Formats: sequence, structure tokens, C-alpha cells
Amino acid sequence: QMRHLPLQLSLVVLVHSDTACERSPDACEPVILVPGVMGSRLRQHTRVPGALQTSSSHLWLPESHRLLARSALSSRSGVLGGLYRSWVKSLDPRGGSRWSVVEPDRANWGVKGVACILKAGRECVSTAKVWDMIVALEKAGYRAGSNLFGVPYDWRLAPTENKLCADLATVLHHVTNNTRHRKALLAAHSLGNLQLVHCLNRVFSAETLAKVKALVAIAPPFGGSPQVARVLFSGAEMVSRLIISDLETRDFARQMPAAYMLLPSERVFGNDTILSLGTGDPAAREDYLGTAADMGALLRKIEAHVGPEASGMGQAHAASLRADMWEAPPVPVVCVIGAGVPTHVSFGYCEGWPRSMREEPCVLRFEDGDTTVPVRSAQSVCDHWQRQKRCLSPLSTVHPQRYRAEPFRSECVEVVHLHCKGHTMEAEGEPRGGDHCTEYHQRILHKRPTIDLVQSLAFNVNALEPRYSARAQQASELSDLVAWLHNSAAVALAPVPALQSAIDGWRASLPSGLSPPEEGADLPSSLLAAWERLKGRGLYEQAIRGASTVSTHA
Repeated sequence: QMRHLPLQLSLVVLVHSDTACERSPDACEPVILVPGVMGSRLRQHTRVPGALQTSSSHLWLPESHRLLARSALSSRSGVLGGLYRSWVKSLDPRGGSRWSVVEPDRANWGVKGVACILKAGRECVSTAKVWDMIVALEKAGYRAGSNLFGVPYDWRLAPTENKLCADLATVLHHVTNNTRHRKALLAAHSLGNLQLVHCLNRVFSAETLAKVKALVAIAPPFGGSPQVARVLFSGAEMVSRLIISDLETRDFARQMPAAYMLLPSERVFGNDTILSLGTGDPAAREDYLGTAADMGALLRKIEAHVGPEASGMGQAHAASLRADMWEAPPVPVVCVIGAGVPTHVSFGYCEGWPRSMREEPCVLRFEDGDTTVPVRSAQSVCDHWQRQKRCLSPLSTVHPQRYRAEPFRSECVEVVHLHCKGHTMEAEGEPRGGDHCTEYHQRILHKRPTIDLVQSLAFNVNALEPRYSARAQQASELSDLVAWLHNSAAVALAPVPALQSAIDGWRASLPSGLSPPEEGADLPSSLLAAWERLKGRGLYEQAIRGASTVSTHA
């Protein structure tokens, strides 16, 4: 009997591994996970000067995290204190040398680098974790390297400095070139959304954008978070005080170019007081609004007072202002906004400058949010995106069963609010009716409604039909897209007479004696003909008939 036990276990595994993804591989479309700030594991590769040997160790978080956690609470003396100080110093992105390089942990198709940053044995104890989402997807039949991928990145750096865009483009092209699928669903959290928007709007080509099915933006701080201003000024807990203290978090965040992307946006918080210094003395009180000018003035003041340890703060803030979050990405977006938690948006310091930089502030005002991001931070930007309708394909082609039957406001952007006290809110080990509001910004990742939303958008129910054909499905999506282009995009084009008037005005504006070049003489008439065809029905009807023919013979 013992000799046949491995065979029996194998049969049990085979019987219980019959998931929807295995029954119909076309049903489970690829999911690419992008974590938020401090959500990617980073490795430091170091070469000994004058030698060929290299060493590799985890920078965030190191294998000795238990030792570091204890030393954070101890005095900064002795071996533990020295190890702790050395590790904190190594987090500074400017502190590297030509003998060392920091790279995200891309093991297991990037899934290992995004799953969990802090483990105790075989359990993930981190709050901002994608662990539970990965486990749920694996139970449904998703497998790393086949239809499940992660894109860890150096979250300390701005997207123009790290390799997120290049890594994500590589994964997208791998998915479409080496699997049966043509597109992949992006699921990002917190800072990862801001970095992704830069890639989608400024870096990716049309070919790469066509490989993105949609973006699920979870807890996106598109309009910034006032709490980041507090972190940069006086420090606050970002991951755990057992790992790194508030003041050391402050000093470390000041050297993070990506942190300045999270400062409050002037268009959302420009009329609000974010920091108030010297509230105990009205004569010496200083108020800083959420405007770019006030935030810049405060950061430059810190930089001038602190010295080299805070150098570059003003420059990093100015660079972050060039990242325009108000331009909608050209892919369908589902904004998942956390709500139900009083979120700090204004802070008061009794001490005046500069003693207030070491003071624990009092909270002057709260707003609804997820403990870190106020609702209006994401809501304002996502509503603005809805009005732009800037996408290559509508949400109804991404998931017809979910969006075609609902009277949603926009074809390109949908907003979903997840209240932490909602009747459907639950998580692994946290039943309905429990406390789901604590650390909600981080824990929203492993709440059941969030996981179900990602799974539903990635799951193609049509593939479960007995006579399903991937080619027929593509033809059907093409017909839907062409119909959407005619009904939503073409009708927004200016009338032909308006275009003719614009061309006439351009010709009249040319200096006397100057005429268009001969090779462009026929351009206006060709443009008018193409414009008229785009606004008509014939072109679209022809495309739909062609797609129907392909679908019939598929």
C-alpha cells in the first residue's frame, strides 16, 4: 500500500485541479499585477571591487527583518543598532555606488516580487499585500508565467528613472506572442497607478497599448494625498514602526523622487490648508495650502534648513509636476475607490518653525476616504477622465456581461466605490461584519469585492460555451468596437462644413505670395473626403459585414 501512495496522491491532485481555467484555457485571460509604494521586493547586487565575486541580498525587506524589527525598538547601540542603521542608510536611492545595483525581484515571472514583502514562515504578515489576490487567482486556475504575471519595480524612483515601463511592455509582448491571448488586464494599487498612467500616456506605442485590455486602478491617489506632505515634513508611519521609525521614514522619503508624485494636487486641494505651523502662537502661524507654490515653498524651506540630507527636494517636486494625471489613459479604466474611513487631510503643529519638524501633529480636518487617500482625490480625476472618453476600445467590449446591460456614465471609465462597512465586505480570515476599516488603503487589496472585481474582468464567460471559437469572439469584439466608433466617436467629429471653414481660414492666414507646397496642394480635398467618409455610415457598415463573415466561417 505504501508503494502506491504517491500514485494515489497524484490522482487526488488531478481530480481536484479541474478548474475553469484548465477546462477552458481561453476563459482565464492574463492578469498583470502592479503593487504600490513599498509593495515590491528589491534586491541589491554588489560586486567586490577588484574581484569577480558578486553578492545578492534583499534590500526591501531583508532576510533579517525580524532582527531589524527588534532593533528598531531597541537603543541604536551595539550590533543590532549598527545593522539597523546600515540598512536604513542603504534605502537612500542616492547612496548606491558603481559597485552595486538595485533591481526588483523578478523571480517566478515577477509574482514573487509583488506577492508579499514581509513573511513569517509561510504566512504573509504584510498589510499592503497582493498575496490573497494571487492565492484566489491560483485557486481559479491561474498560473505564473501562463496567465498570471507581476511587475515589481523600484518604487523609490519616478517612472522616468525606474524600469517599470520597459518591464511592463516586455510582459505585455510576451503574453501576446507566447500565449493564446491577445490582451492582458492590468491591476494596480496606489502609487502603481500613477506610474502606470505615465507609461500609458507617455511611453507606450500604439502597438503596446493595443495589448492592454483594461486597467483596474485600486485605491488610486490620482489627486495626491495630504498625508504625504506630513510624511515629508515631520514623518509618519508608512509601513510599520516596528521596522522603521517615523523620523527615519521622513528622512528616507525626502530622497524618494516617487514620493513627490503623491503630494496633493492643486486642482483638488488648492484651496485647503494642508499644514499649519505654530498654531499655539497666532502671530507666528504659518499656513501652507495645497497649491504647487505653497508646497514648493515649504519643500525648499526644508531643504535650506536641513542641508545635504534633504537636497533636491525642490527639484524633485518640480519634476513631479510634469506628470499630468488629468490626461485620461487611452485604455478602459475601472477606478476602485475605498471609502468609509475618516481620512486625515489637514495637520496642525503647535510648535513653530523649525521645531515643528520633530513634532507629532494634531489632525485639524477629516474627510471620507480609505485612511490614506481621500475619496475626492481619486473621484475628481476619474470623473474628469469620464468626460474625456479617451480610449481605444470601450468597457462594453472588455466585459459585455458586466457593462453592456448597465447604464454607466462613460464608455471608457467606470467608478466603483467600496465602503469598508459594506454588507459584502469580507476577506480571508475576516468574516462579514468584522472590522474591515483598519488600514483600509493597504488591506483593500485582499478584500473579497476587490478580488471578485479583478477576476470578473479577467474571466471570459463566453469561452465556457461548448462551441466557443476564439476567432469568432475576436470578430464579435471587432463588430462591437466598430459600432462604438460610429455611435460615440464619429458623431463627436466636427461637421464637414466646419472643417472646410477651418481650411479656408488657414489658407487666408498665409502671408501674401506664399502658397502651400505643390505636393500638398491636394491635401485639403483629400482630408475633406476622408473626413466625410469617417462621419458617414458606409465605412462602418462595410467593416461590420466583414467581421460578421469572419465570425460565420470561424
